[in-house]
Amino acid sequence: TGLLIDFKELKKILKNILQELDHKLLNDLPFFQKNNPSSENIARYIFEKLKENLGHDPRLKVKKVTVFENEKTSASYYEI
Repeated sequence: TGLLIDFKELKKILKNILQELDHKLLNDLPFFQKNNPSSENIARYIFEKLKENLGHDPRLKVKKVTVFENEKTSASYYEI
């Protein structure tokens, strides 16, 4: 069908990642004990977790993750 991943599955994976961050003191999470909990690093954290969870299929690649602080301010993470 040309479909690599069902958006329902992708949404479930992303929801699980975001639950790790939601209403948490980020400095208590291992990743943020070594990295400042800035928007840039939150985007990086989500990128790496998505990459980890989608690693089972080499055709699936995370291109970029953008985190919005508000309507006008965001930070993105991507790998070259």
